[in-house]
Amino acid sequence: MKITNPVLKGFNPDPSICRVGEDYYMAVSTFEWFPGVQIYHSKDLVHWRLAARPLQKTSQLDMKGNPDSGGVWAPCLSYADGQFWLIYSDIKVVDGPFKDGHNYLVTASEVDGD
Repeated sequence: MKITNPVLKGFNPDPSICRVGEDYYMAVSTFEWFPGVQIYHSKDLVHWRLAARPLQKTSQLDMKGNPDSGGVWAPCLSYADGQFWLIYSDIKVVDGPFKDGHNYLVTASEVDGD
């Protein structure tokens, strides 16, 4: 099989991939774009489709006042004990040597958050 890189075209930075049985899931950063985090699904690590945008409520991600290029950076997706675990940071300050961010953990039995 010939594979062309990148396998996931477009703006999909900071990928985090986990395997659940025969399925692969990839979470990517969305920065200041809402809803937060995009999760893709693949059976072969080559062909990907958008499966979920799990952070759709302001109770999960409140980006009021976030600067350009702030928001969700480098989400981490894993699966254990029958649950998807998504850790993400909401970056509030991007200027200077230090970043100010709030860190969160959400879990769900299905990758779409339900």
